[in-house]
Amino acid sequence: MASTVALVLAGGRGTRAGGGIPKQYRPIAGVPLMRLTLEAFASHPAVDTVCAVIHPDDRDCFAEVTAGLNIVEPAFGGDTRAASSLNGLKNIEQFSPDRVLIQDA
Repeated sequence: MASTVALVLAGGRGTRAGGGIPKQYRPIAGVPLMRLTLEAFASHPAVDTVCAVIHPDDRDCFAEVTAGLNIVEPAFGGDTRAASSLNGLKNIEQFSPDRVLIQDA
């Protein structure tokens, strides 16, 4: 059976959006955007595994936002989106997926 991994890129700082915390952790209707995104993939029947790529400084925030979700340990972003994507792909290599969905949080 084919397997699908959702890889969510969320290592950016969101400085253009202002506001103090990275935009992916800001609430929309009371729920952090990152959680909404990860929940959507984690609950989708065609997605087998969910992994995020985060900034190393966001570990605590990420842990809080993802509490109770069935996702793998995050990878850490690089200096560019391409480097972050590569780090994420290396992190999910162990699952040998047939398909990878890459989403920019």
